[in-house]
Amino acid sequence: MQPKVSIVIPSLNSIKYIDECLQSVINQTLKDIEIICVDANSTDGTLEYLKDLEKKDRRVKVIVSDKKSYGYQMNLGINAANGEYLGIVESDDYIKLNMYERLYKVAKEQECEVLKCDIENFWGSGDNKVFKYAPISYRDDLYGRLFDKKLLEKTDPNLIISLIKDTWPMNQPGLYRLDFINKFNIRFNETPGASYQDTGFWFAMQILARKIYFLNEAHYYYRQDNENSSCNSKAKVYCICDEYDFMHAFLDKYPKEKSIYKYVLSYIEFRGYCWNLDRISDEFKFEFLLRLQKDFKKIIDNCELDRSYFAEWQLQMLDRILENPEQYYIDTYQKPLGAINRVQNQLSYKLGSQILKAKSPTKMLKLPFTLISIIKEHKFEQRVLSILYKQNPSLKPLPLESYGDYYEALKYKEHLSYKLGQALIKNPITFIFKIPTIYKNFKKAK
Repeated sequence: MQPKVSIVIPSLNSIKYIDECLQSVINQTLKDIEIICVDANSTDGTLEYLKDLEKKDRRVKVIVSDKKSYGYQMNLGINAANGEYLGIVESDDYIKLNMYERLYKVAKEQECEVLKCDIENFWGSGDNKVFKYAPISYRDDLYGRLFDKKLLEKTDPNLIISLIKDTWPMNQPGLYRLDFINKFNIRFNETPGASYQDTGFWFAMQILARKIYFLNEAHYYYRQDNENSSCNSKAKVYCICDEYDFMHAFLDKYPKEKSIYKYVLSYIEFRGYCWNLDRISDEFKFEFLLRLQKDFKKIIDNCELDRSYFAEWQLQMLDRILENPEQYYIDTYQKPLGAINRVQNQLSYKLGSQILKAKSPTKMLKLPFTLISIIKEHKFEQRVLSILYKQNPSLKPLPLESYGDYYEALKYKEHLSYKLGQALIKNPITFIFKIPTIYKNFKKAK
Protein backbone atom coordinates (compact mmCIF):
# COMPACT_ATOMS: atom_id res chain seq x y z
CA MET A 1 0.00 0.00 0.00
CA GLN A 2 1.35 3.43 -0.96
CA PRO A 3 2.24 5.60 2.07
CA LYS A 4 0.73 9.06 2.18
CA VAL A 5 4.05 10.82 2.82
CA SER A 6 7.67 9.79 2.23
CA ILE A 7 9.92 11.78 4.58
CA VAL A 8 13.57 12.06 3.53
CA ILE A 9 16.12 12.87 6.25
CA PRO A 10 19.73 13.38 5.07
CA SER A 11 22.39 13.20 7.78
CA LEU A 12 26.11 13.38 8.48
CA ASN A 13 27.52 13.27 12.01
CA SER A 14 24.31 14.56 13.61
CA ILE A 15 24.37 12.52 16.82
CA LYS A 16 23.85 15.64 18.94
CA TYR A 17 20.45 16.31 17.36
CA ILE A 18 19.33 13.15 15.58
CA ASP A 19 17.20 11.68 18.36
CA GLU A 20 15.06 14.80 18.77
CA CYS A 21 14.64 14.94 14.99
CA LEU A 22 13.69 11.28 14.52
CA GLN A 23 11.39 11.12 17.52
CA SER A 24 9.39 14.05 16.14
CA VAL A 25 9.02 12.20 12.83
CA ILE A 26 8.34 8.69 14.18
CA ASN A 27 5.65 9.99 16.51
CA GLN A 28 3.70 11.88 13.87
CA THR A 29 -0.08 11.73 14.29
CA LEU A 30 -0.16 10.72 10.62
CA LYS A 31 0.99 7.08 10.87
CA ASP A 32 0.85 6.17 7.18
CA ILE A 33 4.35 7.45 6.36
CA GLU A 34 7.70 6.08 5.33
CA ILE A 35 10.90 7.52 6.81
CA ILE A 36 13.93 7.40 4.53
CA CYS A 37 17.16 8.21 6.37
CA VAL A 38 20.10 8.82 4.01
CA ASP A 39 23.34 8.94 5.96
CA ALA A 40 26.72 9.82 4.41
CA ASN A 41 28.73 7.34 6.52
CA SER A 42 28.65 9.20 9.81
CA THR A 43 31.45 8.39 12.24
CA ASP A 44 29.94 9.83 15.44
CA GLY A 45 27.27 7.19 16.11
CA THR A 46 24.53 8.69 13.92
CA LEU A 47 24.53 5.76 11.49
CA GLU A 48 24.38 3.18 14.32
CA TYR A 49 21.46 5.09 15.87
CA LEU A 50 19.57 5.03 12.57
CA LYS A 51 20.19 1.33 11.96
CA ASP A 52 18.96 0.49 15.44
CA LEU A 53 15.81 2.52 14.79
CA GLU A 54 15.32 0.70 11.50
CA LYS A 55 15.11 -2.59 13.40
CA LYS A 56 12.45 -1.22 15.75
CA ASP A 57 10.16 0.57 13.27
CA ARG A 58 9.25 -1.00 9.91
CA ARG A 59 8.54 2.45 8.44
CA VAL A 60 12.21 3.47 8.79
CA LYS A 61 14.56 2.73 5.92
CA VAL A 62 18.27 3.54 6.14
CA ILE A 63 20.32 4.23 3.02
CA VAL A 64 24.09 4.72 3.26
CA SER A 65 25.33 7.27 0.74
CA ASP A 66 28.68 6.72 -0.92
CA LYS A 67 29.10 10.50 -1.34
CA LYS A 68 29.13 13.32 1.18
CA SER A 69 26.78 15.53 -0.81
CA TYR A 70 23.47 16.86 0.47
CA GLY A 71 22.04 16.95 -3.05
CA TYR A 72 23.19 13.41 -3.83
CA GLN A 73 21.73 12.15 -0.54
CA MET A 74 18.40 13.86 -1.22
CA ASN A 75 18.26 12.34 -4.69
CA LEU A 76 18.90 8.88 -3.25
CA GLY A 77 16.00 9.47 -0.91
CA ILE A 78 13.67 10.70 -3.66
CA ASN A 79 14.57 7.73 -5.87
CA ALA A 80 13.66 5.36 -3.03
CA ALA A 81 10.44 7.15 -2.06
CA ASN A 82 7.08 5.48 -2.68
CA GLY A 83 4.72 7.99 -1.08
CA GLU A 84 2.02 10.17 -2.51
CA TYR A 85 3.84 13.24 -1.22
CA LEU A 86 7.45 14.05 -0.35
CA GLY A 87 8.49 15.67 2.92
CA ILE A 88 11.98 16.79 3.97
CA VAL A 89 13.40 17.16 7.48
CA GLU A 90 16.96 18.21 8.29
CA SER A 91 18.72 16.03 10.87
CA ASP A 92 19.38 18.93 13.26
CA ASP A 93 15.80 20.23 13.10
CA TYR A 94 12.50 18.75 14.28
CA ILE A 95 8.80 19.10 13.54
CA LYS A 96 5.44 19.39 15.30
CA LEU A 97 3.83 16.05 15.91
CA ASN A 98 0.83 16.88 13.73
CA MET A 99 2.79 18.51 10.91
CA TYR A 100 2.24 15.92 8.20
CA GLU A 101 -1.35 15.17 9.19
CA ARG A 102 -2.16 18.85 8.87
CA LEU A 103 -0.18 19.46 5.67
CA TYR A 104 -1.48 16.31 3.99
CA LYS A 105 -5.08 17.30 4.72
CA VAL A 106 -4.61 20.78 3.23
CA ALA A 107 -2.66 19.48 0.23
CA LYS A 108 -5.44 17.01 -0.61
CA GLU A 109 -8.13 19.66 -0.17
CA GLN A 110 -6.31 22.11 -2.42
CA GLU A 111 -5.07 19.50 -4.91
CA CYS A 112 -1.73 21.32 -5.16
CA GLU A 113 1.71 20.11 -6.17
CA VAL A 114 3.46 22.39 -3.68
CA LEU A 115 2.32 23.27 -0.16
CA LYS A 116 4.43 25.45 2.15
CA CYS A 117 3.95 26.38 5.80
CA ASP A 118 5.74 28.80 8.12
CA ILE A 119 8.57 27.90 10.50
CA GLU A 120 9.80 28.52 14.01
CA ASN A 121 13.47 29.49 14.12
CA PHE A 122 15.02 28.31 17.36
CA TRP A 123 18.21 28.49 19.36
CA GLY A 124 19.36 26.29 22.24
CA SER A 125 18.28 22.87 23.42
CA GLY A 126 16.07 21.15 25.98
CA ASP A 127 14.17 23.58 28.18
CA ASN A 128 16.44 26.45 27.16
CA LYS A 129 15.17 26.91 23.62
CA VAL A 130 14.31 30.35 22.29
CA PHE A 131 11.85 30.52 19.39
CA LYS A 132 11.07 33.14 16.76
CA TYR A 133 8.22 32.80 14.29
CA ALA A 134 9.29 33.22 10.66
CA PRO A 135 6.87 33.47 7.71
CA ILE A 136 7.61 31.56 4.52
CA SER A 137 6.01 34.41 2.55
CA TYR A 138 6.98 38.07 2.78
CA ARG A 139 3.47 39.04 1.70
CA ASP A 140 0.39 38.39 3.83
CA ASP A 141 -1.86 38.20 0.78
CA LEU A 142 -0.10 35.08 -0.52
CA TYR A 143 -1.48 32.98 2.35
CA GLY A 144 -4.65 30.96 2.40
CA ARG A 145 -5.38 30.89 -1.34
CA LEU A 146 -4.66 28.42 -4.10
CA PHE A 147 -2.49 29.78 -6.89
CA ASP A 148 -3.32 28.16 -10.21
CA LYS A 149 -0.67 29.49 -12.56
CA LYS A 150 -2.63 28.70 -15.72
CA LEU A 151 -5.33 31.05 -14.54
CA LEU A 152 -2.84 33.64 -13.26
CA GLU A 153 -1.15 33.80 -16.67
CA LYS A 154 -4.36 35.40 -17.97
CA THR A 155 -5.50 37.36 -14.91
CA ASP A 156 -2.41 38.42 -12.91
CA PRO A 157 0.98 37.38 -14.35
CA ASN A 158 2.84 39.58 -11.84
CA LEU A 159 1.53 37.37 -9.07
CA ILE A 160 3.33 34.39 -10.62
CA ILE A 161 6.62 36.25 -10.13
CA SER A 162 5.72 37.00 -6.51
CA LEU A 163 5.48 33.28 -5.76
CA ILE A 164 9.27 33.27 -6.18
CA LYS A 165 10.34 36.84 -5.47
CA ASP A 166 8.35 37.23 -2.26
CA THR A 167 8.78 33.81 -0.63
CA TRP A 168 11.61 32.19 1.28
CA PRO A 169 13.69 29.64 -0.72
CA MET A 170 13.29 26.78 1.73
CA ASN A 171 12.02 23.26 1.06
CA GLN A 172 11.71 21.63 4.47
CA PRO A 173 8.43 23.17 5.68
CA GLY A 174 6.38 21.72 2.88
CA LEU A 175 4.85 18.85 0.95
CA TYR A 176 5.44 18.02 -2.72
CA ARG A 177 3.54 15.69 -5.04
CA LEU A 178 5.97 12.86 -5.71
CA ASP A 179 4.45 11.88 -9.06
CA PHE A 180 4.89 15.49 -10.18
CA ILE A 181 8.55 15.48 -9.11
CA ASN A 182 9.19 12.26 -11.01
CA LYS A 183 7.22 13.36 -14.07
CA PHE A 184 9.61 16.27 -14.60
CA ASN A 185 12.60 14.45 -13.06
CA ILE A 186 13.19 17.32 -10.63
CA ARG A 187 16.27 16.60 -8.54
CA PHE A 188 18.82 18.34 -6.35
CA ASN A 189 22.17 19.64 -7.57
CA GLU A 190 24.78 17.07 -6.54
CA THR A 191 27.74 19.30 -5.69
CA PRO A 192 30.03 18.10 -2.85
CA GLY A 193 29.15 18.94 0.75
CA ALA A 194 25.93 20.53 1.95
CA SER A 195 26.01 24.07 0.66
CA TYR A 196 22.96 25.73 -0.91
CA GLN A 197 21.85 22.67 -2.89
CA ASP A 198 18.27 23.08 -1.76
CA THR A 199 17.92 26.39 -3.65
CA GLY A 200 17.85 24.79 -7.09
CA PHE A 201 15.20 22.26 -6.09
CA TRP A 202 13.07 25.03 -4.58
CA PHE A 203 13.38 27.09 -7.78
CA ALA A 204 12.46 24.18 -10.05
CA MET A 205 9.39 23.32 -7.98
CA GLN A 206 8.19 26.93 -7.88
CA ILE A 207 8.71 27.24 -11.64
CA LEU A 208 7.04 24.04 -12.81
CA ALA A 209 4.29 23.52 -10.23
CA ARG A 210 0.91 24.49 -11.58
CA LYS A 211 -0.81 24.79 -8.19
CA ILE A 212 0.86 26.24 -5.07
CA TYR A 213 -0.56 26.95 -1.62
CA PHE A 214 0.94 28.80 1.38
CA LEU A 215 -0.32 27.96 4.87
CA ASN A 216 0.28 30.58 7.57
CA GLU A 217 0.89 28.08 10.35
CA ALA A 218 4.32 27.14 11.70
CA HIS A 219 4.95 23.39 11.89
CA TYR A 220 8.71 23.15 11.28
CA TYR A 221 11.39 23.96 13.91
CA TYR A 222 14.49 25.30 12.15
CA ARG A 223 17.73 25.27 14.15
CA GLN A 224 19.81 28.46 14.00
CA ASP A 225 22.78 27.62 16.24
CA ASN A 226 24.43 24.77 14.33
CA GLU A 227 26.51 26.89 11.94
CA ASN A 228 28.93 24.94 9.79
CA SER A 229 32.29 26.29 8.65
CA SER A 230 31.37 26.96 5.02
CA CYS A 231 31.78 30.71 5.57
CA ASN A 232 35.42 30.14 6.55
CA SER A 233 36.33 27.61 3.87
CA LYS A 234 37.63 28.84 0.53
CA ALA A 235 36.26 25.69 -1.08
CA LYS A 236 32.72 26.75 -0.04
CA VAL A 237 32.91 30.40 -1.10
CA TYR A 238 31.66 29.72 -4.63
CA CYS A 239 29.18 26.94 -3.90
CA ILE A 240 26.35 29.42 -4.16
CA CYS A 241 27.57 30.38 -7.64
CA ASP A 242 27.44 26.72 -8.67
CA GLU A 243 23.85 26.54 -7.49
CA TYR A 244 22.78 29.55 -9.54
CA ASP A 245 24.58 28.11 -12.58
CA PHE A 246 22.46 24.99 -11.97
CA MET A 247 19.32 27.12 -11.88
CA HIS A 248 20.21 28.95 -15.11
CA ALA A 249 20.87 25.62 -16.82
CA PHE A 250 17.52 24.32 -15.59
CA LEU A 251 15.70 27.37 -16.96
CA ASP A 252 17.41 26.96 -20.33
CA LYS A 253 15.50 23.66 -20.73
CA TYR A 254 12.15 25.47 -20.62
CA PRO A 255 12.02 28.38 -23.12
CA LYS A 256 8.50 29.45 -22.19
CA GLU A 257 9.27 29.53 -18.48
CA LYS A 258 12.59 31.27 -19.15
CA SER A 259 10.80 34.18 -20.81
CA ILE A 260 8.75 34.60 -17.62
CA TYR A 261 11.31 33.89 -14.91
CA LYS A 262 14.73 34.98 -16.24
CA TYR A 263 14.53 38.42 -14.62
CA VAL A 264 13.42 37.19 -11.22
CA LEU A 265 16.19 34.57 -11.29
CA SER A 266 18.77 37.33 -11.76
CA TYR A 267 17.20 39.27 -8.91
CA ILE A 268 17.24 36.39 -6.43
CA GLU A 269 20.77 35.56 -7.59
CA PHE A 270 21.85 39.06 -6.57
CA ARG A 271 20.16 38.63 -3.19
CA GLY A 272 21.90 35.27 -2.75
CA TYR A 273 25.30 36.71 -3.67
CA CYS A 274 24.81 39.58 -1.20
CA TRP A 275 23.88 37.09 1.52
CA ASN A 276 26.98 35.05 0.76
CA LEU A 277 29.14 38.18 0.70
CA ASP A 278 27.97 39.07 4.21
CA ARG A 279 28.78 35.65 5.68
CA ILE A 280 32.09 34.63 4.07
CA SER A 281 35.36 35.48 5.78
CA ASP A 282 36.87 38.89 5.04
CA GLU A 283 39.85 37.33 3.26
CA PHE A 284 37.54 36.04 0.50
CA LYS A 285 35.32 39.08 0.02
CA PHE A 286 37.32 40.87 -2.69
CA GLU A 287 37.68 37.85 -4.95
CA PHE A 288 33.98 37.09 -4.50
CA LEU A 289 33.19 40.66 -5.59
CA LEU A 290 35.14 39.93 -8.77
CA ARG A 291 33.01 36.83 -9.32
CA LEU A 292 29.84 38.86 -8.75
CA GLN A 293 31.02 41.42 -11.29
CA LYS A 294 31.82 38.70 -13.85
CA ASP A 295 28.51 36.85 -13.42
CA PHE A 296 26.34 39.96 -13.58
CA LYS A 297 28.12 41.36 -16.60
CA LYS A 298 27.20 38.10 -18.30
CA ILE A 299 23.59 38.45 -17.10
CA ILE A 300 23.45 41.99 -18.52
CA ASP A 301 25.02 40.90 -21.81
CA ASN A 302 22.32 38.21 -22.06
CA CYS A 303 19.62 40.85 -21.44
CA GLU A 304 18.44 39.04 -18.31
CA LEU A 305 18.48 41.95 -15.85
CA ASP A 306 15.37 44.02 -15.12
CA ARG A 307 16.26 46.94 -12.85
CA SER A 308 12.63 47.40 -11.79
CA TYR A 309 12.95 44.32 -9.57
CA PHE A 310 15.63 45.97 -7.44
CA ALA A 311 15.40 48.46 -4.58
CA GLU A 312 17.33 51.70 -5.07
CA TRP A 313 20.06 50.74 -2.59
CA GLN A 314 20.50 47.40 -4.39
CA LEU A 315 20.95 49.15 -7.72
CA GLN A 316 23.51 51.53 -6.24
CA MET A 317 25.43 48.62 -4.80
CA LEU A 318 25.29 46.58 -8.02
CA ASP A 319 26.34 49.51 -10.21
CA ARG A 320 29.34 50.29 -8.04
CA ILE A 321 30.51 46.68 -8.03
CA LEU A 322 30.10 46.43 -11.79
CA GLU A 323 32.02 49.65 -12.31
CA ASN A 324 34.88 49.10 -9.86
CA PRO A 325 34.81 46.14 -7.44
CA GLU A 326 38.17 47.10 -5.97
CA GLN A 327 36.96 50.56 -5.00
CA TYR A 328 33.72 49.08 -3.66
CA TYR A 329 35.77 46.71 -1.51
CA ILE A 330 37.87 49.58 -0.15
CA ASP A 331 34.84 51.77 0.52
CA THR A 332 32.83 48.99 2.16
CA TYR A 333 35.35 46.87 4.02
CA GLN A 334 38.28 49.18 4.70
CA LYS A 335 36.41 52.23 5.93
CA PRO A 336 35.05 52.89 9.42
CA LEU A 337 31.54 51.75 10.30
CA GLY A 338 28.88 54.07 11.62
CA ALA A 339 26.25 54.73 8.96
CA ILE A 340 23.70 52.39 10.54
CA ASN A 341 24.08 54.09 13.93
CA ARG A 342 23.68 57.47 12.24
CA VAL A 343 20.39 56.42 10.65
CA GLN A 344 19.11 54.85 13.87
CA ASN A 345 19.91 58.08 15.72
CA GLN A 346 17.89 60.17 13.30
CA LEU A 347 14.66 61.54 14.72
CA SER A 348 12.55 59.74 12.10
CA TYR A 349 13.84 56.33 13.14
CA LYS A 350 13.54 57.06 16.88
CA LEU A 351 9.94 58.19 16.60
CA GLY A 352 8.91 55.35 14.32
CA SER A 353 10.50 52.76 16.61
CA GLN A 354 8.44 54.01 19.53
CA ILE A 355 5.26 53.96 17.48
CA LEU A 356 5.84 50.30 16.56
CA LYS A 357 6.56 49.41 20.20
CA ALA A 358 3.25 50.85 21.38
CA LYS A 359 1.23 47.64 21.10
CA SER A 360 -0.62 47.59 24.43
CA PRO A 361 -3.46 50.01 25.38
CA THR A 362 -1.30 51.48 28.15
CA LYS A 363 1.60 52.19 25.79
CA MET A 364 -0.78 53.68 23.24
CA LEU A 365 -2.11 56.13 25.83
CA LYS A 366 1.43 57.09 26.82
CA LEU A 367 2.65 57.33 23.22
CA PRO A 368 2.02 61.08 22.61
CA PHE A 369 3.98 61.99 25.75
CA THR A 370 6.75 59.53 24.83
CA LEU A 371 7.07 61.05 21.36
CA ILE A 372 7.16 64.61 22.72
CA SER A 373 9.89 63.55 25.16
CA ILE A 374 11.94 61.99 22.34
CA ILE A 375 11.61 65.14 20.21
CA LYS A 376 12.74 67.38 23.09
CA GLU A 377 15.66 65.10 23.92
CA HIS A 378 16.70 64.91 20.26
CA LYS A 379 16.63 68.68 19.82
CA PHE A 380 18.72 69.13 22.97
CA GLU A 381 21.28 66.58 21.70
CA GLN A 382 21.49 68.39 18.35
CA ARG A 383 22.12 71.75 20.05
CA VAL A 384 24.90 70.24 22.18
CA LEU A 385 26.51 68.56 19.17
CA SER A 386 26.28 71.78 17.14
CA ILE A 387 28.28 73.60 19.82
CA LEU A 388 30.85 70.79 20.00
CA TYR A 389 31.34 70.76 16.23
CA LYS A 390 31.91 74.51 16.15
CA GLN A 391 34.53 74.23 18.87
CA ASN A 392 36.18 71.16 17.34
CA PRO A 393 35.31 70.61 13.63
CA SER A 394 37.28 67.32 13.58
CA LEU A 395 34.50 65.75 15.69
CA LYS A 396 31.93 66.32 12.97
CA PRO A 397 30.83 62.96 11.53
CA LEU A 398 31.62 61.93 7.97
CA PRO A 399 28.97 62.04 5.25
CA LEU A 400 26.83 58.91 5.36
CA GLU A 401 28.28 57.51 2.13
CA SER A 402 31.81 57.66 3.58
CA TYR A 403 31.13 54.79 5.99
CA GLY A 404 31.74 51.13 5.19
CA ASP A 405 28.18 50.16 6.12
CA TYR A 406 26.54 52.78 3.91
CA TYR A 407 24.50 50.29 1.87
CA GLU A 408 23.35 48.50 5.00
CA ALA A 409 22.25 51.87 6.36
CA LEU A 410 20.14 52.50 3.26
CA LYS A 411 18.15 49.39 4.16
CA TYR A 412 17.27 50.96 7.51
CA LYS A 413 15.82 53.96 5.70
CA GLU A 414 13.38 51.50 4.13
CA HIS A 415 12.27 50.14 7.53
CA LEU A 416 8.72 50.80 8.65
CA SER A 417 10.13 52.62 11.71
CA TYR A 418 11.82 55.19 9.49
CA LYS A 419 8.81 55.58 7.20
CA LEU A 420 6.41 56.18 10.09
CA GLY A 421 8.72 58.64 11.83
CA GLN A 422 9.37 60.53 8.61
CA ALA A 423 5.64 60.88 7.95
CA LEU A 424 5.00 62.06 11.52
CA ILE A 425 7.62 64.81 11.21
CA LYS A 426 6.29 65.98 7.83
CA ASN A 427 2.56 65.80 8.71
CA PRO A 428 2.06 65.72 12.50
CA ILE A 429 -1.60 66.77 12.33
CA THR A 430 -2.80 64.36 9.65
CA PHE A 431 -0.29 61.61 10.48
CA ILE A 432 -2.81 59.24 12.08
CA PHE A 433 -4.87 59.15 8.86
CA LYS A 434 -1.80 58.33 6.80
CA ILE A 435 -0.78 55.23 8.80
CA PRO A 436 -2.84 52.69 6.76
CA THR A 437 -1.39 53.98 3.47
CA ILE A 438 2.18 53.97 4.86
CA TYR A 439 1.80 50.41 6.09
CA LYS A 440 0.22 49.26 2.82
CA ASN A 441 3.01 50.84 0.75
CA PHE A 442 5.63 49.32 3.05
CA LYS A 443 4.19 45.83 2.68
CA LYS A 444 3.98 46.27 -1.09
CA ALA A 445 7.59 47.45 -1.34
CA LYS A 446 8.81 44.68 0.95
